[in-house]
Amino acid sequence: MTSFLVFLISQTIFLPLITGLVRWRRIGQGYQPFFIVIFLAVLAENLDYYLIKIRHHSNAVPSNVYALAESLLILWQFYVWGLWRTRKPVFYGLIALLCLVWTTENLVLGHITDFPPYFKFLESFLVVLLSVNKINFMITHDNRKLLRRPDFLFCIGFIIFFIYKIVYEWAYQVSLYDESRITNTIIASFSYINALTNIIFAIAFLLIPVPQKFTLRASPAEN
Repeated sequence: MTSFLVFLISQTIFLPLITGLVRWRRIGQGYQPFFIVIFLAVLAENLDYYLIKIRHHSNAVPSNVYALAESLLILWQFYVWGLWRTRKPVFYGLIALLCLVWTTENLVLGHITDFPPYFKFLESFLVVLLSVNKINFMITHDNRKLLRRPDFLFCIGFIIFFIYKIVYEWAYQVSLYDESRITNTIIASFSYINALTNIIFAIAFLLIPVPQKFTLRASPAEN
């Protein structure tokens, strides 16, 4: 697969961006954190191509910075969905953990100009765990028409993308020392997984319902 084809496939990120803009009035606060992730991903994808193909420069620094922003915003998205409504210390603890691991790996150990794996492993594992927990909650408390629920589809997209990202990071690190057909196939297939999840996210944005407008009505006793 040529680098230009990989770039073209990566532009499927515009699908959730455009659908999110079309549904902007429906997004509200309930889905804003992940829309910001999509917006940053569009910038990151195009910046990567510019740095690598035009400037012939490494994209490691913006890639690592984006990974931190992505993880914190997705964590915020789960917070907005009410995952830690009664356990705010857990939410703040996870933020601290992510920032600590990222700072240690990228700044203290000086790997910000490389592609270190440990923070990305942690982020992927955490997002998958949170997504499974969210889906279990939805199934337990309200399993009606789950495929029509945007938060359910977002979680499905998270699970697909971040499970494969764990495999991808493993293959990439292995390929640095022992490249093989298996690692090359896993790395090359990542673009298609990315495209698939972008389509899922676009559908999820389209399914966001119109915000309900509540009005106070007088009771018969008040009339």
